[in-house]
Amino acid sequence: MNNDDDCGCPPPPAPGTFTFCDGDTTNNYWVEDGVCMLDTLRVDQVVYALERNPEARADLRRVTSDPELLKMADEVPTLPSKEEEDALQQTHNNDILPYYTVFRGNLGNI
Repeated sequence: MNNDDDCGCPPPPAPGTFTFCDGDTTNNYWVEDGVCMLDTLRVDQVVYALERNPEARADLRRVTSDPELLKMADEVPTLPSKEEEDALQQTHNNDILPYYTVFRGNLGNI
């Protein structure tokens, strides 16, 4: 991916030139108004999308044959959603006593 210009956002390729979107571009997360967003994004922006959106991961596999991007689709972990994080925190909180109760003599079920 090209990261050469000052803002980190290379211009879209001219018609008939190279594009990362060489696969199925119909109804695809990475194609907007006929423009391949992969041609305009920095690597960290692609990673950000992959971490947060399972649809982006699936569509990336359909839209490109670029080995670097396909490797990213396989290796970049999906971050848990806010709901999943909240559920995990609630489970963790159920297993501990609130800090202030120990100083009042409450030791739970010990």
